Amino acid sequence: MELEDTALAHVVRSAWVQRSPTEAFRVFTEEIGAWWPLPSHGLFGTQAGTVVFGNGRLIEYSIEGNEAIWGEVISWDPPHQLLIAWHPGSDRSDASVVEVNFESEGSGTSVVVRHRGWEAFGAMAAQRRLAYVGPNAWGYVLDHFGDGVENRPDAAETAELTMAYAHFFHEAEAGGFGPAPAGEWSAEQVVAHVSLNDIAILGVCQAIIHLETISFENQTCQDLEVLTRWIEDSGSFDELIGRGRHLSSLVVRSLRRLSPQQRETQVHCRLSHDGQVVLNHPMPWEALALETQASQHLVAHTDQLRDLRG
Repeated sequence: MELEDTALAHVVRSAWVQRSPTEAFRVFTEEIGAWWPLPSHGLFGTQAGTVVFGNGRLIEYSIEGNEAIWGEVISWDPPHQLLIAWHPGSDRSDASVVEVNFESEGSGTSVVVRHRGWEAFGAMAAQRRLAYVGPNAWGYVLDHFGDGVENRPDAAETAELTMAYAHFFHEAEAGGFGPAPAGEWSAEQVVAHVSLNDIAILGVCQAIIHLETISFENQTCQDLEVLTRWIEDSGSFDELIGRGRHLSSLVVRSLRRLSPQQRETQVHCRLSHDGQVVLNHPMPWEALALETQASQHLVAHTDQLRDLRG
């Protein structure tokens, strides 16, 4: 049997997880922003926030809400297969194809990534393929997927945070908001702020896992130009809320991925309110991302939405 030309051979990597194909597909797609190793496998570097599937595309977001398109979905066939035109940071005309298959195997699922379509790059095919065959390529990504699938016995208790998000988005969905008083945020700006704050939280969770330099600030997610860009990109208030709900679920999942030691990581936090710095020192990540977020930050913005209705 004649072997396929090595320069054009598919890159194939796999991982076995103890989940059903349905659950494996869901985690791979819906929770990709909680497990994908963005610090090393993203386009925004230290400004990376998260990555999500949305509107038929795979999109990375920076903590400033800027986006980079990684690819377009060619086929979405849960829980069996996902096909993506793959071109992170470049035009679709410069795309290969990533095929992900979810195959029942024993008590779990074999997740197989097959990266193909190198012929599209002509003389550069071999060089482009080599970028995806090493130990820090698809095998490394699937290792993090396998870790993201796990339910940790020592996971953080997130019930209070989940409830705080539920109250916030319930208030947002109730609608009926009036105009914002002078100098105050509109309902759209409040929801956008919470979403952008969540992206910053996701970035810190990623940095902790990958042992990157860690800091957290809330100035960016209060910047009116950044808020306006996020609102306009959402298109409608319903979509703004939908994006926010999804990001909040990624925050909860990311925090539950952290070990107790990781949650205790000292993170330098610089927080401001009404233009004044109110906190500027290291604190345990769990204290800010879980406790303060649930008991103060989300509560304050839920009240803010309620006041806009009054």
